[in-house]
Amino acid sequence: MGKSRPCEICMQPIQPERIEILPDTHLCCDHARKIAKFGGEFTITAVRERTSKAGSLKKNYGGVTPSKRRNHRALEQLRDEYLEEQEQRKNS
Repeated sequence: MGKSRPCEICMQPIQPERIEILPDTHLCCDHARKIAKFGGEFTITAVRERTSKAGSLKKNYGGVTPSKRRNHRALEQLRDEYLEEQEQRKNS
């Protein structure tokens, strides 16, 4: 199997199967499910490619170019939630 790396939130190893399927992931399965409520680990946008000449009023569109970016705001929210849970466990 492939390599493993620690989850960005809990530092537990990410399952090699998950890394094989999603090489850009930095979260274990548990935290990948939890980050969904904050918008997911990644934000994906798509830009339609324009094939018409510049300045033309006729708009001909070709393909779509997708772009994937890490959702840093969601990661911060998940990290804060995780730290709060850890603090509550210590205090109880």
